[in-house]
Amino acid sequence: MQGLVQWFRNRGGLSVNPPAVPSPEAGMGLIGVIFWILALVLVIAFVVKVMPSYYDYWSLQNIVKQQAQQAGPEESAGQILYNLNGRLGVAMIHIPQKDIVIERAGNGPVLITVTYDKIVPLAGNMSLLLHFQAKGGH
Repeated sequence: MQGLVQWFRNRGGLSVNPPAVPSPEAGMGLIGVIFWILALVLVIAFVVKVMPSYYDYWSLQNIVKQQAQQAGPEESAGQILYNLNGRLGVAMIHIPQKDIVIERAGNGPVLITVTYDKIVPLAGNMSLLLHFQAKGGH
């Protein structure tokens, strides 16, 4: 039996004395864990600040497309703008009137374009400028 144990030891199969110093591949240190947690918190905070603006944009895009499709040939640009503002008010989306352009060629289809900028404060004196353009119609 002693010969078999000696044979395993010679081949590295049995280790009676494990190394006293852990290998450099033992894992991540405390500073590394703190760094990755901080990076994750910053990414989550960024997403929480920016996502409401994109949610409003996606809602605006749907409203503009629907309004352009439902606009009849007898509706004026003023009536289309009034209906669009009503829908935006229900969705609690506030867009300045100067950013809304309604185009119609005669009694043809309506093209509604809404172009606006949104400034999202991040931290301190840092802000993020987002530029959105929603189109609906032909």
